[in-house]
Amino acid sequence: MSGWAGFSDEELRRIHQKDAGAALRGRKPPASRTRQQLQREQALQLAGSCSLPPAQQLNKVPVKEESEPAARSGAAAVGKEAQPKPADMQPKEEEEALEVKELEKQEVELREKTRLEQLQQEQKRIEERNKRKKALLTKTIAEKSKQTQAEAVKLKRIQRELQALDDMVSNDIGILRGRIEQASWDYSAARKRYEKAEAEYVTAKLDLHKKTEVKEQLTEHLCAIIQQNELRKAHKLEELMQQLQATEEEQEQEERRRNWPDTQELTKDEDSVESQDGAVQSAQGCRVPEEKEEGGVNQEVTTEPLENGKDVGNLR
Repeated sequence: MSGWAGFSDEELRRIHQKDAGAALRGRKPPASRTRQQLQREQALQLAGSCSLPPAQQLNKVPVKEESEPAARSGAAAVGKEAQPKPADMQPKEEEEALEVKELEKQEVELREKTRLEQLQQEQKRIEERNKRKKALLTKTIAEKSKQTQAEAVKLKRIQRELQALDDMVSNDIGILRGRIEQASWDYSAARKRYEKAEAEYVTAKLDLHKKTEVKEQLTEHLCAIIQQNELRKAHKLEELMQQLQATEEEQEQEERRRNWPDTQELTKDEDSVESQDGAVQSAQGCRVPEEKEEGGVNQEVTTEPLENGKDVGNLR
């Protein structure tokens, strides 16, 4: 009720029309209003406007154009009453004045009653409206509080689940990081071993290649020396055979002269010479195929003198 600023112009017009209709239904209105009635109405309006605070005072109702001719007629009637009247009209006027006063009192009471009822009804409507708004507001606040509580519970549950997931992931990450570090250490150690083994393999392969070349060279040299020795033996045997053949006839003659056992010894010597010739031929077949490609080198090697078999002894 503190925010109520009073009735509007239209509401006041409706109230005045209702009051006028009620007065017409109760009695016939007087033909014209007197000055006393107008003053009384003005006094009542002033009293009603002054009783309310400035924020709740009613707006000033514009005076209708119809009141002007009524006021004029009232003024004319007062002027006429002011004129001297006959003696028989005075009691009638007094009775009429009393009736008018009573009717005015009733009309004022009725107006005040209707105004109070309207104010009370308006107050009740405003209070009911405020009650409905308050109930709706409390209901919405309760619903919002329930909703916020449910959302808070959901948020807590989601936070717990997320925290559990984070803990699991952090544990897995820690384990994996440890394994990755160990694997990196193992990889670096294996890499070092591999590089060391590769270096050793390369050096061993080079050493093997060198040793193989040395072995092949020595083998070729040995074969060449053996071949040269066999060739010298063959030459020597050929010379001996030629010498034997030159002196063969003389020896045959001498041997014929000798006894038969001497002839048998000569045949044995011939058999031994034939066996030496076969050994020389077998030594010639033991040449390496590479000697054919490097014929010049082998020839130089074969032409080197070997005195008294010293080189052969050193190689053995």
